[in-house]
Amino acid sequence: MPTTALSTRQDRSLLVEHAGGIVEIAARVRPGRADGDLLLLLHGMGCTKESFDSAFDAAPLADLAICAFDFPGHGRSTGPLPEFTIDAYADVTASVVRELAPRRLFVVAHSMGGAVGLVAAADLPQLAGFVNIEGNLVGQDCGLVSRGAAERPLAEFVHREFPRFLATLQSSPEPALRAWAGWYAQADPAAFHQVASSLVEWSDSGKLRSLFRSLPGATAYLHGDDSGDLSYLLSTLDGIPVYPVPGSGHFPMVDNPLVLWRVVAEVLAGAGHERAAGRGPATIGR
Repeated sequence: MPTTALSTRQDRSLLVEHAGGIVEIAARVRPGRADGDLLLLLHGMGCTKESFDSAFDAAPLADLAICAFDFPGHGRSTGPLPEFTIDAYADVTASVVRELAPRRLFVVAHSMGGAVGLVAAADLPQLAGFVNIEGNLVGQDCGLVSRGAAERPLAEFVHREFPRFLATLQSSPEPALRAWAGWYAQADPAAFHQVASSLVEWSDSGKLRSLFRSLPGATAYLHGDDSGDLSYLLSTLDGIPVYPVPGSGHFPMVDNPLVLWRVVAEVLAGAGHERAAGRGPATIGR
């Protein structure tokens, strides 16, 4: 990738409107050579914009302007918001896009960020492509982290479960989970608890999968091939291409970024996104 593209990557603050107030969003941005095109990266629950750092170094994305930002209650973005919900994060996302004013918008969303991006899509008229990386679509996507948090009383979660889970991540033998520990430690536990409840509600509603299937433009669902049995979901995506990323779990941007970003670039270029009825999972190499 050209060093000039890498050298212009910078951290900056974006002041955006939300619920009648101003929210300061911590963003990492890089200009691109494709005039007016923007790749927007939406992180997962308990993560930060840094979870997408490998995208800024990915040669297949060299022509695209890139923006990753911290949702309020995560990383270095400040608020506070009146409420920390998927709907509020979607509104903030739309405000960020209006601030950056791209001609065409491509969204790559991970985990919780997938739900946020889908709810925001109606307010993103520039949207030309959407890649969902293990994003929440149905109730079964909410496991021990989101549903487990939502089911506990706030005080119990903040004072006991949040630090307990952090310690579990910090001691994990898996590099991706230890990386998550660094991002998770920056989250506001109360905000985490509230958005977990919202994420469970949206996932249980069945609306997210419908929103995903109705998106225009290039779309795909990517998952780590070590993420367990996803047959409950993959068989219901109605021809949306599905790509297992080899050698990775829930965080393919950490486990196998070379393959991940190559496939993302191919999808966003329009390669292989035809929605043939009954199409099965695609196969990609290492």
